[in-house]
Amino acid sequence: MLFLILIPFGFPSWESASFFSASLIEPQKSINFLDLFLPSNPFYAMANTIIPSVVTFSIAVGLAFIFIPEKSTVIEVFSKLSDSLMLITRWVAKLAPIGVFAIAANAAGTLRFEDFERLQVYIILQGCIALVLSFWILPSLVTVLTPIKYRDIINSIKNPLATAFATANLLVVIPILVDNSKKLIANIKISDSGIDEEESPLDVIIPASFNFPNMGKLLSLGFIPFAAWYVGSPLSATQYPSFLVTGIAVFFADGTLGTTFLLNLFKIPTDMLTLYITVEIFTARFGVLVAAMQTVVLGILATCAIQGLIVIRRKKIINFAISSILLLALILGSIHFIYTTFFPSDYTKNQLLSNLELLRVRDAQPVNVFKTPPMINNLEPKEPEGSRYQQIKTNHLLRACYLQDDYPFSYFNNQGNLVGLDVEMIHILARELGVKLEFLPLQEPINKKEDIAAYLNGNYCDILIPAVALTPETTEVVTFTQSFSKRTLSFVFKDDKKEPFTNWKKLQKKHNLQLAIPADVPYYIAKLKGLLPNAEVAITNRTIRDLLGVNSEEFDAIVIPAENASAWTILYPNNGVAVPQPIVSIPVGYMLPKNAHSLADIINLWLDLKQEDKTIQSLYDYWVQGNIQSIKKPRWSIIRDVLHWIE
Repeated sequence: MLFLILIPFGFPSWESASFFSASLIEPQKSINFLDLFLPSNPFYAMANTIIPSVVTFSIAVGLAFIFIPEKSTVIEVFSKLSDSLMLITRWVAKLAPIGVFAIAANAAGTLRFEDFERLQVYIILQGCIALVLSFWILPSLVTVLTPIKYRDIINSIKNPLATAFATANLLVVIPILVDNSKKLIANIKISDSGIDEEESPLDVIIPASFNFPNMGKLLSLGFIPFAAWYVGSPLSATQYPSFLVTGIAVFFADGTLGTTFLLNLFKIPTDMLTLYITVEIFTARFGVLVAAMQTVVLGILATCAIQGLIVIRRKKIINFAISSILLLALILGSIHFIYTTFFPSDYTKNQLLSNLELLRVRDAQPVNVFKTPPMINNLEPKEPEGSRYQQIKTNHLLRACYLQDDYPFSYFNNQGNLVGLDVEMIHILARELGVKLEFLPLQEPINKKEDIAAYLNGNYCDILIPAVALTPETTEVVTFTQSFSKRTLSFVFKDDKKEPFTNWKKLQKKHNLQLAIPADVPYYIAKLKGLLPNAEVAITNRTIRDLLGVNSEEFDAIVIPAENASAWTILYPNNGVAVPQPIVSIPVGYMLPKNAHSLADIINLWLDLKQEDKTIQSLYDYWVQGNIQSIKKPRWSIIRDVLHWIE
C-alpha cells in the first residue's frame, strides 16, 4: 500500500491535458463504504460487478457454512457448479491469447509515439518496484526477523522464481515454494524447535494465501494513479484512502474487472482499460514474481511466528527501514529526474487541436471569410424589407457572425481556415438551404447583449456563432433558436489549485475567492453569486487567451463552460479544469435578429433533423470530445505501404 502511494512520485513532470469527457460532468459518487461492502442485494452486486460487496457476501457465506450441519449436499452442488464454471473458463482461456494479441496489436498500431513514452514510464516503474520488493524488501524482512540468511533464501527459490516469471503463472510453482520453504525452516539450528516437517503450517498457509489478493496483484493497482496522471487529472491526496481500501477489495476478483470498477469509481475515461490490458502483457510477469516471493516470505514468517522463532532486533530493523527508504527514494527520484530532464515528452495535443479540419464538410463550398470587419456605415436597427429569411433566399447568401478564439466551436486552425463545431454546423445549414455562405467577425471584446444585438438587427449578419446561453433578458433584443445542446459551468485554474473547485460546499468555505468571467451573462452571474455569496466575481474585458497566457495571481479561477475549458487547457496545459457538483447546465442556441421568426422556424426544424440523424452528436464527439480516430492517418505499415494488401 505504501508503494502504491509513492508510485506517483516517479512520474515525470510532463505536460498533459485531455479533451472534454462526459466523465468530467458525471456526478461525483460519494463512496459509502457500508453500501460498497455490505450488499443489500448480493445478486444486484454480482450483476453490476460491485466487487467489494460480492467479496463480503462470499466470505460471509463461506464462514456461515462452517457452522451448518449436514452441509455436504449443498457443498457438492457448489462443487459441481464450480467445476462447470471452470470448464467454461478453460474454453474462454483458449481464446484469451487471441483476444489479448488483438488488443495489443490494435494499441500498437493506433497509439501515438508520445503515448508509448508514457506507457514506458509505467512499465519501468512497475518493473523496478517489483524487483525491489522481490529481491530486497521481502527477503530482507526474513533475514531481519529470523536466523535465515538472505543468500540462503535467494539460492533456495531462484529457480521457481524464474519459472514463475517465465510462465506468468504462480499456481504452477506453489508446490515447489512449499517444499523449499520447509527446507529453509528446517535448516534453522535451534534445538527443540518443535518443527514437524511432515505436518508444517506451510501446507496450510501458502495454499490458503493463494485465495487472497497477493502483492503482485495489488501492485497492478498502480495503473489507476498512472491512468489519472496519463489523462492529466492526477488523483488527489484525499482520494487515496478510498482508492487503497476499495482497491484491495476489488482485486479479489479478476484484475480487468477490478480495474474497470476503479476507473468508473474515480471518473477516469474507461478507454484506459485497453491500455491496462496491453501493458499487463509485460507487467503481469513482474506481478507474479512479487507474488511468488511474497508467498514464500508469508509462509516462512507465519510458521516462524507459530513456532516462536521470530526475533525482534531493533538495530537491524531500523537499518533495514532506512536502507529501504533510501533505495526507494533513489529509484523513484532517478526515474522522475531522468525522464523529466533527458527524455522530455513532446507535448503535441495542442497541435492536434489546432490542426483539426472540418469533419463532414470535406468539399466545402467556397466561402468568404472576413478576418477583419468590412466597412460598416452604422449598426442602427433597420426595418426589414420582408422577412430575414426572404432576404437570405433573395440574395442567395447567409451571413454568419463569428467569434474568434472560441475553442472548440469557432477558431482558426494552423492552416488559417475557420473551423469548429458551430462553423461546421453553419456550413451544413447553408448547403442544405441552397445558399452561399459568408463569415463576418465581431469586433471583440463584446460583453453586452446590446452590442451583439446591434450586429444582428443592423443587418450586418443573419446568425451568430457559436451558440450562446439562452437567457430571459437577451430575448428582449434578439430571437433565439431552440436549445439543441448544453454547456456546463466550470472553473479553470492553475494545476495546483484543483481540490476546492470540485465541490460547491468547499468553494463556499473558501474566503476571498476571486473569480473572472470573460462575458456578461447576468442570469448566470446572479446564479453564480447565489451559489458563492462570499466570492468576488469580476466581469473582465480580457480574452481567455490573455487570462491563461500569463502567470497571474489576480484571479483564483476563470468561469467558462467545461466544453470550452477542456479545449483551452489543451492549449495551456499548465491549467486544470473542474466541474463542481452538483453541475450547473446551461442550455444554448443560436442568436438571430429580433422578430426573425420565419428564419427561427426554419432553423429549428433543421436542428430537429440534425438531432435525429445524429449529425450534432457526431460533430460534438469530434470537436468537443476529440474522437478523431476516423480521420487519423494510419501509421506506416508494411502490409499497407509495402505490400499494398489493404488500402
